[in-house]
Amino acid sequence: MCADKHSGRQRIVRVVAAVLLGVGAAVVGVYWLLPRVARRNWDRVRRSDTMMCVLKWVNRSRLKRAGSERSATAILTHVGRHSGRTYETPLGAYAYGDGFVLSLAYGSQTDWCRNVMAAGTCRLVWKGHTYELQRPEIVSGPEVMQKTRPAWERTALRTAGIHDFLWLHPAKEQPGIVPAS
Repeated sequence: MCADKHSGRQRIVRVVAAVLLGVGAAVVGVYWLLPRVARRNWDRVRRSDTMMCVLKWVNRSRLKRAGSERSATAILTHVGRHSGRTYETPLGAYAYGDGFVLSLAYGSQTDWCRNVMAAGTCRLVWKGHTYELQRPEIVSGPEVMQKTRPAWERTALRTAGIHDFLWLHPAKEQPGIVPAS
């Protein structure tokens, strides 16, 4: 009877360990592997209906709370360079210098980055405030991360191979942009 209890417990422990290992692998895949693979194979990602469907679903779910005072995600509003259509993209944004930096997790070849670079302007809703931004420039290096990101996030970004950012400057004097310390 005791042997049955122990084997049952051992089975439960194995199942729980397998589930935790699977969840850990999924987290590593999403936060470490996916950005690296997507940056190197962006043309393939764009042609993959499944991948684009997943990315659109993630963006729609993030847009629900993005831009609010407590959200870590901002809403970038930009105009399509070919279509002229207005798009909203949820992104991580941090105050930097006189404006904001946005992580280029999938590289500078993403549509939103190319649209902002082509138009030269965009709108960002961050922490409950709306900012008109212009003069986009791609910057990289540890200085940007050191001044904008907490230590745990710097480690995560470096691990994922994310080193480039889009720096946007205010279109005119706008109160409330205070660089993170």
